[in-house]
Amino acid sequence: MLALYNLLILLFLPVVRVAALFNPKLRRGLDGRKTLIQDTGKHYQHTNIHGSRILIHSASFGELEQAKPVISEIKKQHPTAHIHLTFFSPSGYENVIGKYPDADLITYSPIDRQKDVAEFLDIVKPDLALFTRYDVWPNMASELKHRSVPSILFAATASENSRRTMPVVSTLYRNVFQSLTKILTISENDKIRLEEFGVDAKNVIVTGDTRFDQVLARRSAVEHMGEELLPERIRKSIEERGTLVFIVGSSWESDEAIYLDTLKKSIERSDNIITIIAPHEPTEDRIRALLANVPGKSIRFSKTEEWDGEPVIVVDSIGKLFALYCYADVVMIGGGFGAGLHNILEAAVWSAPSIVGPNHKKSREVQQLIDKLATFEVSNKNEFDFAFWQLAQSEDLRGSAGEQASHFVQEHRGVTERIMKEIEPLVNQSTSTNSQ
Repeated sequence: MLALYNLLILLFLPVVRVAALFNPKLRRGLDGRKTLIQDTGKHYQHTNIHGSRILIHSASFGELEQAKPVISEIKKQHPTAHIHLTFFSPSGYENVIGKYPDADLITYSPIDRQKDVAEFLDIVKPDLALFTRYDVWPNMASELKHRSVPSILFAATASENSRRTMPVVSTLYRNVFQSLTKILTISENDKIRLEEFGVDAKNVIVTGDTRFDQVLARRSAVEHMGEELLPERIRKSIEERGTLVFIVGSSWESDEAIYLDTLKKSIERSDNIITIIAPHEPTEDRIRALLANVPGKSIRFSKTEEWDGEPVIVVDSIGKLFALYCYADVVMIGGGFGAGLHNILEAAVWSAPSIVGPNHKKSREVQQLIDKLATFEVSNKNEFDFAFWQLAQSEDLRGSAGEQASHFVQEHRGVTERIMKEIEPLVNQSTSTNSQ
């Protein structure tokens, strides 16, 4: 089966190279790998490594958020460990390179050709390989097993509708999963599906989702820094007047078609609601379009020192949304009417009740929050309007929903500790080997 896969890779790569001529993201990914072997070789040639060599792979930026608590804990317990972080996607690599100090080296992952993987591992010589969530490639898994390098997939999910359950593909990925030393799943259902897939039950352990620990750590960091994102004049006005703060996190155009009519009503009915909109991608074109489309007066977040009572603030830079949620009374999580819901836990950890669209089936925690009446699902603009005003007009409803959201996050903490119990013996083993 692996031989057939390798043949398909050889046939498929020329097609990818042609497609890259018309697809900027594909082109960036291929260009970024042109000097991968040379750059990686230079790093290891000029770096003295005294601890374990740990290779950690994430598909993209979102998966890194799940890996961060584990990476941080490894560095805390093993300061001399060398962390080599790899990404498949340009959006992951480009958003992290030069910005994430816990990794000693950040590169792309090699294209999953047997030759490329073997050449990469000859240089890296990992003592342990960790994969986040789902992104394990056949040749990489096979080569690690051949070299007797322990490998763990953590925060793992196994969707019922995954393409990996299709005929032929399922045989290939059964071999991939069986090549791994351990698989640490998010839920019991994930464990059951992997066992049904043919993975040995003793190698599959339920540890939970690291995103809970990550949002708790991020909240703690924000509170420790004590920096306020909103200027004092806005904060003072909100406090003195009891202003309701409504935040739309990671807003897409499909979301705007749902909430803009309600936003217009809120401005007409009340002068005591502030709406903060953080677009999914705050490009200059998107910012200008939002400023033109939102009703009433609006202001850019970067200009809030000049705020003069504008009821709408449009966030025009990245990296602000999470800390802004601390001001929220009501949140709409973007993506639920199109591409897929943004991370709802980022709002829940701040005790913020939320409204979501119907496209959230890949986020199991959303349904759990809906069941706890901490989150409210809507299917159209009329349902959104009803849910918004119910929350806006009832402090008791907001309070109970927010309390349920916060409690939900708190009761799922401790995942990193459980994962480290499974990783730790392998790190200690590699450290002992390196010291001999």
